Amino acid sequence: MADAHYLKEELYGLVQGDPAIFEFLQNGSLDGIWYWDLENPEHEWMSPRFWEVFGYEPGEKPHLAEAWQDMIHPADLEVALDNFQRHCADPSHKYDQVVRYRHRDGSTVWVRCRGTVVRNDQGEPIRMLGAHTDLTALKQTEAALEQRTVELERSNAELAQFAYVASHDLQEPLRMVVSFLDLLNQRCGEQLDDKALTYLGHAKDGAARMQLLISDILALSRVGTGEQQLQPTDLAALVAAVLRELTMTIREHKAEVEVGSLPTMVCDKGQIKQLFHNLLSNALKFVDHEPPRVTVSAERIDDGAWKFDVADQGVGFDPHFAESVFQIFKRLHPRGEYEGTGIGLAICQRVVERHGGRIWAESEPGKGATISFILPEQSTDDTPVW
Repeated sequence: MADAHYLKEELYGLVQGDPAIFEFLQNGSLDGIWYWDLENPEHEWMSPRFWEVFGYEPGEKPHLAEAWQDMIHPADLEVALDNFQRHCADPSHKYDQVVRYRHRDGSTVWVRCRGTVVRNDQGEPIRMLGAHTDLTALKQTEAALEQRTVELERSNAELAQFAYVASHDLQEPLRMVVSFLDLLNQRCGEQLDDKALTYLGHAKDGAARMQLLISDILALSRVGTGEQQLQPTDLAALVAAVLRELTMTIREHKAEVEVGSLPTMVCDKGQIKQLFHNLLSNALKFVDHEPPRVTVSAERIDDGAWKFDVADQGVGFDPHFAESVFQIFKRLHPRGEYEGTGIGLAICQRVVERHGGRIWAESEPGKGATISFILPEQSTDDTPVW
């Protein structure tokens, strides 16, 4: 600390004794400085850089307060003068604001204007020293990013709507294909040879996979469109309903599902039901030979949220894929070994993120997997996080 103090004093001495040091500091770190005579308020000195930022040669403009006041945006002038009065009355009130100036070519120059009052022995304001920092490039970048964000949001909305319409409209003709394949098998199956029956079976399998794919795409698009229907939801009852829907799968695999104490939360009931349905379906599906054992648990965490775990003892996966499993159409196992479209976990991620939470996976090959997610508590008046 002692070294910093003596160097500070040394720097002060350099500024006082060598004008070149002062010029370096103001040219290297600021976009103009000004010094205002508050006893003769029409008089104000502006540095050369002050005018250059606005497109003027230093000698073109007089050292008068009205010179800059004619260039500043009227609304911002009101703000600056109000802050000036407040700062004069109370030194703790900072004179610091971002204002707009009119450039010589008519464009807008954004400036951060800061200042401090110099007072006499009686504490009366007599001078004011100020500094400008040109923020135009930053403001232009912000505006471009905002515009890009609007365009991306609109594009995403259009893509989600397209996916919804396309997947919805494809269901009816696909149902016709499946129906006529079944009809063909019923009426003409005995007349077909083994090769034709094999072809027919492949066609039915392909149609079934397409139905599943369209159903999942439709589910994904529904999560991304429309407003959430937030309501208090008993998650224990909701998970019980999901398990009833999965009764045949549970019996088929002779699975054991253990559900711990689950809270009542404000959420979109339909989306959260889809979340648990996908997670439990995966936990029951990705098993080897042992009957699957699945656990669902929840715990309150400090920041006013709940953490949920859906754990299984199935085949698991390499931890290297812990993030990529949530990518749409991402499959870690051959289709012939395990059914699915690779969309289920992408839907889960979309649901959790729309509720303002986050989701992640932990696993090791042969040691099962745990999908965890956090949902923040919110009221029915809260705006969901997108």
